[in-house]
Amino acid sequence: MDDVQQLGEMLRHYADSEAHKKQQFEVQSARWALKLGELFQQIEQWLEPVNTAGLLEVHREAYVASGPSVPVETSPFKSEKLTVQITGKNVEFVPDVMGVGGLISVSVMGLTAARHGSVSLVLPADKNDWLWKKTNGLKDPDTFAFNANFLAAQLQSLIPRERS
Repeated sequence: MDDVQQLGEMLRHYADSEAHKKQQFEVQSARWALKLGELFQQIEQWLEPVNTAGLLEVHREAYVASGPSVPVETSPFKSEKLTVQITGKNVEFVPDVMGVGGLISVSVMGLTAARHGSVSLVLPADKNDWLWKKTNGLKDPDTFAFNANFLAAQLQSLIPRERS
């Protein structure tokens, strides 16, 4: 095989590899969008009884996930963010750019009281159940199953307590 043939072979392998990566990215991106939509719909259903009673508000708005390597202008991660308004405070569920292997995470803002803490929802690539991850400083994050009762307990922490 001469160098020109070898070059052609290498370029074919490269093109096949790039096509496979693109296809894999498209499949993972479609799952990213689908799972976010399902999550937000689930949260809306869980909160429907208190939303209908006018005790809190839930709404979605268009959002484009971006990050240091994915600027908002070119980001393919178009989605929505979900906001829950409760006792004059906002809790926002904001999608992050899709992670390695199709990892999906959602930043949860408005719930952490710790100075260096953060809260996120994480859906591992091979799972269907969301996990609530609370990170505080350098220690390992606390992880909990995310369900209606857990969300309600987190939102209860925003209700001011009356002092007697």
